[in-house]
Amino acid sequence: MLRIRPVPTLLTTLVLAGTLAATAACGDNGSGTQGDASGAKLTMYAWSSSPAEDTVLRKAVEDYNKQNRNTVELKVLPEYDTALTTALAGGEPPDVFYVNDNKLPDLGKNGVLEPIGDKVDNPGDFYDTLKQSFTYKGTYYCAPKDFSTLQLVYNTADFDAAGLKPPTTWDELTAAAKALTKPGHPGLVLAPEFYRWGAFMAEAGAWPTDDAVTKMTADTAQMRTALQYLADNHKAGWFGTPASVGAGWGGEAFGKGTTSMTVEGNWIVGAMKNDFPSVKYAVAELPAGPSGKGTMSFSACYGVAKASKNKTAALDFVKFLTSPDEQYAVTKEFPVMPSRKSLADKWVADKPELKAFVSGADYAKKSVFVPGFSTVIDTFNDGIQGLAKGNKQVDEVVTGTQKAGASVLG
Repeated sequence: MLRIRPVPTLLTTLVLAGTLAATAACGDNGSGTQGDASGAKLTMYAWSSSPAEDTVLRKAVEDYNKQNRNTVELKVLPEYDTALTTALAGGEPPDVFYVNDNKLPDLGKNGVLEPIGDKVDNPGDFYDTLKQSFTYKGTYYCAPKDFSTLQLVYNTADFDAAGLKPPTTWDELTAAAKALTKPGHPGLVLAPEFYRWGAFMAEAGAWPTDDAVTKMTADTAQMRTALQYLADNHKAGWFGTPASVGAGWGGEAFGKGTTSMTVEGNWIVGAMKNDFPSVKYAVAELPAGPSGKGTMSFSACYGVAKASKNKTAALDFVKFLTSPDEQYAVTKEFPVMPSRKSLADKWVADKPELKAFVSGADYAKKSVFVPGFSTVIDTFNDGIQGLAKGNKQVDEVVTGTQKAGASVLG
């Protein structure tokens, strides 16, 4: 599922980590190339999103180790954020580690990352939106390892029985959801949070901030249009939340047959294969809104610690992981998408049923803001949940989010 996690005491520990990283970096005279290019023993931290992804990552590490340049010890950690934050604060970080895109601003601000984004091979081959997600104040820190987008997942049997085709506009989406709704079964289920509703904001030409994330833009007519559309459909009963049908997320509701449509990313593919293999479904691009198509992208990168004693070897390992051949091998086995544009056609040829997810890369909005903005998202999510339940008004949510953001951005 979506890898967005809060990190307890993140700012406090990262400030300490930044100080330690700066101290450690002084030993290499600013060259950023501590350690030998070969013969190094590296440590890598990663989180686990599924057994399938764990297996693919372990295979990639084994393949690298067989090249006899360096040796990597992989640690897939259940409490990833806590372990990473503790290691960074203690001055003994892993050499290479996963960085979630929405955590990049905090890590960049506190100086715990070595900027290697442009040091991998053919850096121009990565999607610009993804590169922006891992850039903080003009510094491109790390190359994205893969990405996901949100699109419409629908039950083909339910659509055939109702004589429906994939909706292409908001009006068609409402009509389809209405036609598919029955007691205990809303036509569409999506989580009441910014990281799902945000796709509809983009389709309305709305976003919480400007592109530079320097000022709030939540209080607009376009934002009101997006939120009102979603609130009205929830009030009518055509749209529902996972909790309203006893599910933990949209994929579970969809797999259990308590809805006919959901808005999720390509991580749903693994869940459907493992947990609901008999359910037949298809994926379509989200219906266009008043301003056209819209979706959100989510990504992670391979970060190198500023305090690593093996930066040259760590970069060599990251180059291996982000090489076209290796990235294709990994994404072929697991339904995340290559972050290199040159691999898109080849990946889609293997998985034509998932083309809609790749198509979203051209217009997806990044879900990354600035350090401290998580409190604004929390405020926004509280408002969104109220809209889904019908106990808050759009104006209240818009003005509350705008105010919360202004206190962060100034």
